Amino acid sequence: MNNELKKEMGSNFIEYSVAVNTDRAIPDSKSGLKPVAKRILYGAFATGRVSNKPHVKCARIVGDVMGSYHPHGDTSIYDALVRLAKNWVMRYPLIDFHGNLGNIDGDGPAAYRYTEARLSKLSEEGLLTGIKKKCVDFIPNYDETTEEPVTLPAIFPNLLCNPNSGIGVAMACNWLPHNLKEVAAAIYDYMDGKEPMIPGPDFPTGGIVINKNDLPNILKTGHGTVKIRGRYKIEKNTIVFYEIPYGTSTEALITEISQVADSKEVEGIVDIRNESNKKRGMRIVIEYAKDANAEVIVRKLFAKTKLQTSVSYNQVALVDKTPTELGLEDCIRIYIEHNEDCLIKETKFDLKKAQDRMEILNGLLKALEDIDNIIALIKKSASAAAAKDNLIAKYSFTEPQAKAIVEMKLGKIAGLEKIELQNEQSDLAKAIERYENILSNQTTRMDIIRERLAAIVKKFGDDRRTELLQIDIKPEEKEIAEVVPEDCVVIVTKAGAIKRVPVKSFKIQRKNGKGVKSEDDTILDTISTNTIDTLMIFTNKGKMYRLLVDNVPVGTNASKGVNLSSLVNFDPGEHIIAVNSLYRKTNAEYVVFMTKNGLLKKTALEEYTKMKKSTGIAAIKIKEGDSLANVMFLKDEDIVIVTQQGMSIHIETKTINPIGRVTSGVKAIKLNDGDLVLYALPIHSNEDKIGIFTKDGYGKKVGLDEFPLQGRGGKGVIISKSEVAGVAMLSDNDLVLLLGKPNSICINASDVPSLSRTSLGNMMIKGSSLVSVVKI
Repeated sequence: MNNELKKEMGSNFIEYSVAVNTDRAIPDSKSGLKPVAKRILYGAFATGRVSNKPHVKCARIVGDVMGSYHPHGDTSIYDALVRLAKNWVMRYPLIDFHGNLGNIDGDGPAAYRYTEARLSKLSEEGLLTGIKKKCVDFIPNYDETTEEPVTLPAIFPNLLCNPNSGIGVAMACNWLPHNLKEVAAAIYDYMDGKEPMIPGPDFPTGGIVINKNDLPNILKTGHGTVKIRGRYKIEKNTIVFYEIPYGTSTEALITEISQVADSKEVEGIVDIRNESNKKRGMRIVIEYAKDANAEVIVRKLFAKTKLQTSVSYNQVALVDKTPTELGLEDCIRIYIEHNEDCLIKETKFDLKKAQDRMEILNGLLKALEDIDNIIALIKKSASAAAAKDNLIAKYSFTEPQAKAIVEMKLGKIAGLEKIELQNEQSDLAKAIERYENILSNQTTRMDIIRERLAAIVKKFGDDRRTELLQIDIKPEEKEIAEVVPEDCVVIVTKAGAIKRVPVKSFKIQRKNGKGVKSEDDTILDTISTNTIDTLMIFTNKGKMYRLLVDNVPVGTNASKGVNLSSLVNFDPGEHIIAVNSLYRKTNAEYVVFMTKNGLLKKTALEEYTKMKKSTGIAAIKIKEGDSLANVMFLKDEDIVIVTQQGMSIHIETKTINPIGRVTSGVKAIKLNDGDLVLYALPIHSNEDKIGIFTKDGYGKKVGLDEFPLQGRGGKGVIISKSEVAGVAMLSDNDLVLLLGKPNSICINASDVPSLSRTSLGNMMIKGSSLVSVVKI
């Protein structure tokens, strides 16, 4: 290929690219319209297809636009016309349509020979008002037989209020819709010198945006991704989606839901129906089995179908024919500059018209002062043209004045007519003064723009349809989406076995019963939790691992469970020494560690929740000869520390400063020789009581008022003369699981007697030695 051909092809491609980007794909930053949409609206306006006139066949509008302004084929024009009318696409439709427009199910419109249309009221008053006063520039059309506007006046902020998308050469754009009231408020803020901000997109189909916190930066920069999901309600055994994500169709969604139901990716769905109609609105009905969990089905549908999807901001528009990415402030600045320019041109037009009329009035009133001589002069003249010349010569009238005098009717010489002319002259003088003030005073111009926008908002503004929420979907949330929430007890043994026992499998018995057989291994810890929560597992090497509770295999009270090392990748020689459950909706801020030798460490919770689930992180520095008693997740609650030999101390954690992960902590309790910390209990409610259970099977509840607040490092007070097996913070509505050898028992907390801390207590279980206690 020779150089000349290369040069020619390169030049042609550049010209083609520019034409595609500026004349097809990218909207104008001033009006928010692509050329075809601008030409449709102006073409309809120019031919009288306005909102107070009857609808006309769409074929006529398409033909007029194609013949005069847009010679690119009738299909593209009709498609654009229909889009401007779709109320599930356009937040504020610009075309008033009659006939089959298509629907959100995905069906297309009827042919243009059947349908009818005209301009909407918003188009006329918001995008075209003032265009007859030449407030925008005009250029010759494609064949130079008429003129078309370069842009439209656009007091309605269409660029931000209505959606737009297009793919050009080496670039694309995607504008999301926003609420007119909110856009106007942002424009007012900008005018007042404040930083403008819009809460977020407002889709015509409603829905819920779930990444609200990302929106300010997205709007500021003009690019980013919005996550949106449908809105639903539960009706008996059905899930009804009454709003769906923007840009999706009902039929496509139903097909997608059917596929995931048939493949068993989402279990429990019995039937899917589309009950949508004009009267009831959107209704996608999903019938589910009686034993299925509706919330779990919904979470799975959000994860596996377009009931939750993403739409992107890519705010590229033409600024002086150059595609430019625009942030919110850029859009508002261009809007105000454009409307100010339109107002100046419109005012100059009105001023010129008023000055021309004033010139005529001055001439007419001057003529009335000497009307008899003027009539005589006109009568003597050979023709109207000669009369005009004679008036100019004798009275120094201007040509327009002389012409108006010659054409003046005799009735105008009446006295009342003169008064009317004088009144008109006075009104015109005021109007001219007002126009000159507008042209010379920017503050006045801003006030007028504000008033015009306020009028549009008052007439066409409506309430927000899309809800904005921040729903953080963490990696573990994707797992939780497939988990049926179920209360359970996780039991971990010293040998490293772990199992999950559903709470409903525990049979509640009266105190002093024999209970049911327990496993043979020695229990390390028992945790009351839920399948959607996360286990925090701490090892002898000071590391922490995380494990979703639902990933722990289900067992029974008598089964051994599975080895924890099969679920967590421990290092060689590493084994579990403590475990706790982090509730998914916890409001805790700190992790508080209690060691068996009486050390306490407080660290910010976020230092542990940022870790990857599989690898683990350094959690605490454990001194030689020490081990973890338990781990708590707290805000700043007080705690009560209990030892094996029956001592306890009540201390404040808010007085303890948080420290880093790989540290040892501070002394919390002074232990007697041979004694170890058994457990530390957080106080969440002063109405609770501490349940104290001894190894020989006795139990009691003690009020918190018997545990005086002390400074850390003290010996505390005695709570039991027998060796303590376990403690729990109880209210009368709780259940208590007492795990023992050889049997365990589940009792109501109300059956545990309320006694003093120095009393023995009552027998809770016969013939078994208690090992540990858990509230469930």
